[in-house]
Amino acid sequence: MAQYCINKKRIRKLNIPKQYDIKQIQLGIPVVGDEARRVGLNNVGDIVLPSWSLGTTCKKNVYGYSYADKTKPKERRYVSTGWGYPYGNTSASMVAFDIYKKCYPKIEVEAYGIELCLYENVDNQQFVIVDMTDEIREKYMKEAINLMLEIYGKCYVYDGVIRIEKTIKRKRCNWEMLPPGEMPSKHIEKQVESMNQNIKAYDIARLNFIEKYNATMVVEGINGFNGYYAYLYEKCCVLESAFYGNATYIIPKDNWEKLSQKTKKELIDEKQLIAKINHTEKWEKDIESMLKKMGVQKENL
Repeated sequence: MAQYCINKKRIRKLNIPKQYDIKQIQLGIPVVGDEARRVGLNNVGDIVLPSWSLGTTCKKNVYGYSYADKTKPKERRYVSTGWGYPYGNTSASMVAFDIYKKCYPKIEVEAYGIELCLYENVDNQQFVIVDMTDEIREKYMKEAINLMLEIYGKCYVYDGVIRIEKTIKRKRCNWEMLPPGEMPSKHIEKQVESMNQNIKAYDIARLNFIEKYNATMVVEGINGFNGYYAYLYEKCCVLESAFYGNATYIIPKDNWEKLSQKTKKELIDEKQLIAKINHTEKWEKDIESMLKKMGVQKENL
C-alpha cells in the first residue's frame, strides 16, 4: 500500500507516478482536526458538494463557468438586476429592474460536480475523500486534486490504503428544511440583517414572485447548493437561485433531491428537465405560463 502528498497551490498537469493504478487510487486527506466539518461532513458516509464560496475551483465545480466567444458578433443580454426608485421618486419603495448590455455570446463549460465523502477505515481513522466516479477518473482527476488543494492546501494520493465497499450507506447532505412557515425571501432578509450583508446582492424579487404560489414544502440548499431554494409542488419542483444570473430549473417532484444534485448538462442530456427559464424580461410571464400548465395555483386564487 502506498501514498504520497501533493503540497502546492494547484497543479497545471496531471502527473500520477506510473506505479499507481489510476483505476484504483483514491484522493483525500486524513481527518486530524476540522477537515470534515469545514466542508459540511458530520457523519461517516455523508457526501457533500463543497460550497462554491471556498474558492474559484469550488465555484467552477458547482456552477461551471463561461467565457466570451469573440469570433461572433455581440448580442443584447441580461447581465444583472438592479434596485432603484421608480421614476426617480425617492418617496416610493425601491423596485427591482433588469439590466441588459451588448455582450459577446458565451461558451458554457459544464460544472465538474465533484463531491467529497467522509470515510472511516477498519482502524477507525477518518478521511475526507473524493467520491471517485468513473467520470471523475476519466475527465476530472486534475480538477479533483486542485479542489482538494484549494480547500486544504494539500492532497494525498492513496493506492490501496482506502477501499470503498459498495454496500456502505451514503447520505447526501445538500438540502435542509427551512423553519416552518418561513419563505426564502424572508429567510434571506433575516440572514442578511444578522450578518450585516448587502441585500442588493440577492434576487429577492424573483423569490417573492414564486412565493405567490402554494408550495407544499420549501427547502434551502446548503454546501455546494448554497443560494438555491427548492419549491415543491404536487407535480414539479422549482429550483430558483437567490443570486443574479442563474436560470430557473423545473424538474419532476418525484426523486427531486437526486435530480437537483445533477449538473445542468446531465439534466438536459438525460431529458430530466421539465423546463429551463432564463432570467430575462419575459421571466415572470414564462414561469407563470409553465406553472399554470403544471396545475400550480397562486395563493390568492
